[in-house]
Amino acid sequence: MRGLRPGCLLLCAAVAASAAPAVPWRVACPPRCACQIRPWYTPRSAYREAATVDCNDLLVTSVPPRLPEGTQTLLLQSNNIARLERGELGYLRNLSELDLSQNSFSHVRDLGLGNMPQLLSLHLEENQLSELPDSSFPGLGNLQELYLNHNRLRSIAPRAFAGLDGLLRLHLNSNLLRTLDSRWFQTLPSLEILMVGGNKVDAIPDMNFRPLGNLRSLVLAGMQLREISDYALEGLRSLESLSFYDNKLAEVPKRALQQVPGLKFLDLNKNPLQRVKQSDFSNMLHLKELGLNNMDELVSVDQFALVNLPELTKLDVTNNPKLSFIHPKAFQHLPQLETLMLNNNALSALHRQTVESLPGLQEIGIHGNPLRCDCVIRWVNGTRPRVRFIEPQSTLCAEPPELRRR
Repeated sequence: MRGLRPGCLLLCAAVAASAAPAVPWRVACPPRCACQIRPWYTPRSAYREAATVDCNDLLVTSVPPRLPEGTQTLLLQSNNIARLERGELGYLRNLSELDLSQNSFSHVRDLGLGNMPQLLSLHLEENQLSELPDSSFPGLGNLQELYLNHNRLRSIAPRAFAGLDGLLRLHLNSNLLRTLDSRWFQTLPSLEILMVGGNKVDAIPDMNFRPLGNLRSLVLAGMQLREISDYALEGLRSLESLSFYDNKLAEVPKRALQQVPGLKFLDLNKNPLQRVKQSDFSNMLHLKELGLNNMDELVSVDQFALVNLPELTKLDVTNNPKLSFIHPKAFQHLPQLETLMLNNNALSALHRQTVESLPGLQEIGIHGNPLRCDCVIRWVNGTRPRVRFIEPQSTLCAEPPELRRR
């Protein structure tokens, strides 16, 4: 069975939770709120049934008083709360998850959470936070998830996350950050998932993530990255999933990728690569899935571009409007490749040798290409029975004229 990406684990947990029924929690519930026993998954994906108070979407400016003392999950999303008095929620000694997203907090000091060692998950996304001073989250020593995405963060002090030694997931995406400071990560030795995409960062210094030896998933999507220095990923010995989606990379950062030998999933979609060159992807011994889609400038995949990727099972090279050439020997020593997606490019031909070099191939997509139906592409009709063509009804000839749309 294939391993799932960390993001997939989150999604699967969410789907499973949504499928299980909530039951009434018979307590004195605050007016307009809902009190129920609901399915809940811990940050480590362990199933729980949580005593939940749902006060979402009430447009209140303060936390409703006299919450049930046994509350484990408190949902206050989409309100107008700008401040919590210090220790205001301290009587909720079983509180594991607190959702304050989509409120009006502008200063982290206004959270007033005090000492809450039982809190595992804190949602602060879509507030107006602009800076995090040193020790921004005191008293939350067991916090495992922190969501700060979609704020206005411009400044994060070097020790902003001090005391969060057990944090597993940190979401900083879609803020106003210009740099990523390695000192932020020195106090986060347990971090497994880091999302910092959507910030206008154009460079990552060497060894920037070195303190994050347990990191499994890193999302650097939607930034302004033009190149990745050779040692930018140094120290990420546990990294399995990496996304460079929607950046400004003109070349594959192949030397940087050699620093993460355990990588399984790589997303380079929507970058301005012009060519995939010889040995751009080589000797990545555990890579399972590679995405090279939506590249407006990509014109060719060269000889020996992908070499010795023994665990690669899926390769997506789709929706590249200028991609007109894949060398017959572009793919070498990919024994486990099962799915090859080449649809919606500008390919007029795909050589038989390309397909025959992939002994494990089970399905291929070449629809949406301007195929020239001549002797080069004739192999399609006689291909191995076990290779399935995806959307065969859309795999049509563009040339010669007498075979067009056939």
